[in-house]
Amino acid sequence: DDFIQRLTAELPGVEIVGASERRLWNTVAALLPEVDCRQRWVVKLDKLGVVVSTGSACSSGKEEPSPILLAMGYAPEQAGRVLRFSSGWETDEKDWETLRVAIQQAAGQLKNKNAKFKND
Repeated sequence: DDFIQRLTAELPGVEIVGASERRLWNTVAALLPEVDCRQRWVVKLDKLGVVVSTGSACSSGKEEPSPILLAMGYAPEQAGRVLRFSSGWETDEKDWETLRVAIQQAAGQLKNKNAKFKND
């Protein structure tokens, strides 16, 4: 919960999928701010040492938007920006903090890159 609160407070445009509903204790699905493609988030986070998944578990790795997210009312473009973060029994607060910091770093890098392209 602390991860979710801090992430949404510090990164404008983040939406937690199902935030008002009961969810799995170890999984957070987040609609991240728009960049030119969702893979940029995945690649940036991977380079920062964090492995994440796209969409819902039943559609991870597929090119088309998650049918679960579409059924929840997300537009295909929005569903394409959802990343899923999961933890295990040994995951602690430090791990969630590492993830949050990496997302912030990736956001800064993507924002700078997009600004550069818009000015060219």
